[in-house]
Amino acid sequence: MAWDLRYTSVESGPTGRSGFQFVATSPGTPPVVTGAVTPYMTYRPPPDAPSAPGPEELAAFPVSLAYGREGDYAVAVRCRYTGRDYSGRFGNFSGHALVATPQEMEGLRPIELWESPAWEGPPGGAPELVPGEAFEPEFLIAWLVEQDAHDRLAVLLDAVTVALADGHGRVVLVAEDTGLIARWIALLSYSLPAALAAHLSFTTYTADPESAPQLLVGTVPEAWPGGGFRLDEPAGGDDRRPGRFARVVADCWRTGDLDGIDAIGELLTSGGPEQEAPSPPNARSDRWPIAGGRPAPGSGGTPVTLDPNGRWTGGGMPAPEGPNDGLSAAPSGSAERRTAAGERTGASSPGRWSWPGGGTRALPDDAAHVPASAAESQAGGVSACDVLASADGAAILLALCRGATAVSADEEATAAALVRHGGAPDWLWPGLAGALPGVGFELASALAHVAPEIADHCVALALSDRSLRERLPGLRLRDGQPDRFRAALAGAADLDALAGVVRLADQVGGGIQTGEVTAGAAACARHGAGDIAAAVRETPGAWRPAVVSGVVAGLETADPDTRRAMLTPAACEALGDNDWTRAPRTGGLVLATRADRHAATAGLVELEPYGLPDIEDLLAALWEAPPSADDCRRLIERLGPAMTRFTPLRRLPRRVFETAPLDAHETVRLAELVAERLPVLAGPARIVLGHGEALRAGTEHEVARVLGRMDARDPLTGRVCEGVAGALADRPARSRAEVLAAAPETVRERLTGHWLDAASGREDRVDLAEIEVRLHQAGTPVPRLSEWGDDLGRFARRHVESALTDRDPGLASAWRALRRRGA
Repeated sequence: MAWDLRYTSVESGPTGRSGFQFVATSPGTPPVVTGAVTPYMTYRPPPDAPSAPGPEELAAFPVSLAYGREGDYAVAVRCRYTGRDYSGRFGNFSGHALVATPQEMEGLRPIELWESPAWEGPPGGAPELVPGEAFEPEFLIAWLVEQDAHDRLAVLLDAVTVALADGHGRVVLVAEDTGLIARWIALLSYSLPAALAAHLSFTTYTADPESAPQLLVGTVPEAWPGGGFRLDEPAGGDDRRPGRFARVVADCWRTGDLDGIDAIGELLTSGGPEQEAPSPPNARSDRWPIAGGRPAPGSGGTPVTLDPNGRWTGGGMPAPEGPNDGLSAAPSGSAERRTAAGERTGASSPGRWSWPGGGTRALPDDAAHVPASAAESQAGGVSACDVLASADGAAILLALCRGATAVSADEEATAAALVRHGGAPDWLWPGLAGALPGVGFELASALAHVAPEIADHCVALALSDRSLRERLPGLRLRDGQPDRFRAALAGAADLDALAGVVRLADQVGGGIQTGEVTAGAAACARHGAGDIAAAVRETPGAWRPAVVSGVVAGLETADPDTRRAMLTPAACEALGDNDWTRAPRTGGLVLATRADRHAATAGLVELEPYGLPDIEDLLAALWEAPPSADDCRRLIERLGPAMTRFTPLRRLPRRVFETAPLDAHETVRLAELVAERLPVLAGPARIVLGHGEALRAGTEHEVARVLGRMDARDPLTGRVCEGVAGALADRPARSRAEVLAAAPETVRERLTGHWLDAASGREDRVDLAEIEVRLHQAGTPVPRLSEWGDDLGRFARRHVESALTDRDPGLASAWRALRRRGA
């Protein structure tokens, strides 16, 4: 229930004492209500008011209607100056308080109590909180036009919203007529959502505005000379421009767009986690179409209000005690009084800075005289600071719905933040439709869920700017925008861009076809545009075959230099396995990079019939690193005679034979395989096999025969001879001489040369000397061996001759004869 409390100075009140006191209260009024009202029971006449006013002068004294939240209660107090008290002294006033819970105030802005019938009820009754008729919307719209005061409204509203959002400060309204101040408070209250207006503390009049705890403070010119917003004079110029919220709301008043003000309020106060769906802006109350007011009959809307514990007024002042002192009805605990000359004493003047239009705002150190912080006025996780931080965003959304085009990116970001926090009502889309082509990505992405058209627009922006795609919300296109995506694929500058388009289409359900993706990829690859590996990696899995197919087709028709430049090792790996018979030029390069040289070789050989150019070069590059015997064996088993068609492959067995150990099992096995399956290449293999045969021969003549049938011109024959010479080095000189005598001259020279090169001690020299003698005796001398003997020094000759004498004096005699002949 609401409580009615009356306050004045009487000779004998309900308690029997005299002075200022509550003279009537509603039955059962709790003490906490009385305590909440007490600080508001104060009135001081204007500084230049007559000290002993007559009846007509008393009627001209300003009326003070003050409002604020005190704990769990909404307190409205009207004070009128009555002149003399019971003792005949001037200074008396009548205070009348209406106290209710916020729920009882729901749908009613406190300023509507100005001239409300509630003030005419019986003392101490149960007041009915009904609005007065002083501030009907049609009247206020017409009055603003008549006064041309919309710009002033914007400046005032900007000052009020900043103070509300900051949680401290005051805006001083100055006029001779308190009713004019109340009218502006009404305009400001109606310009805010009801949930915030309920926390907008105000007073229509105070003689001491600097000490007033309210946010909106009304006063007369003589009480605040040269400051505040002077409402009954032309507005002064100011260079500071009000914010978007204040400007848009003022424009709504200018055009009579009350639904627009309602829409902004709804945007600001919607979006709690358990908030019901908001009513559309035409769901108007029976009196006033502002969001958060009474729901329209039958609309089912739930007004949004802040928690009853919200508090915007400053610290309370102690209740008055004792009789009227004849000077002021201000509470005795007030820290500041005026002298007879009207100067302030007892308190330093708080710091202030100028508002646009001349108002002042208290700095934070003036905490004793300013509203509580925004953090103290929360409801269900919503605070005035949170709501008003988004005020510009709500105004921007409305401005766009009303056809505005000059909206900056920062402003759109503000609107987007509002939508993401609180959602968007159903009515927003129809109004926004006309502005959609100009809406930027930030706001479009926040609204993408509101209408399919906005999602389409959001995707269109992301199509044109790749940097936006990571910020794209989860959405699916209604029809896939096939024309847009087709154009984007065809116009992709490179493979990376094309992959980005495909990825976007996959993400949002874009209308793309496999053929379009393939054609776009082919065009990019043909011109050498893009990174194949990166593009394939970026492309979603379902679309990779189409991209790879296009890349291969484009590379096949590209010029050779472009093809080679595009096919980096990473690109070749990304292309994977394909039917390269349709693209042999590309396939050849891809296969040539494979780590498995056997499979790559087989693939290249298979492509040769399909017109693969430069296959010889590709195979040569593939087998540039030395092959092993196992490599050759596997290729022969896999390719068979096809190896003989390509020079690099024909040379592989010889390359192994030239370096591998001739007696190794793998080498011999390879030689046998070549001799068996590749007759064309059998010559080198037979030479290698001859090495083993020579080593296994039972007689010297058999060794000579095996070596003698080898091609003397083949370098492998020399390698075999070297190997056999090494094996024969352990045989007696007579045996070696017999092999040499039976072998062809070239074999004889190679074996002898090896032994000469390997000789390192006296015994080796004696063996060579014996071999020389026996070859001369057989009629098969080796010139190099004779030259060696002739070049021996005197000491070495004596040693050789002595050693030969021990073996056979005839050998020594023959060797001496050769030396004399040679000399």
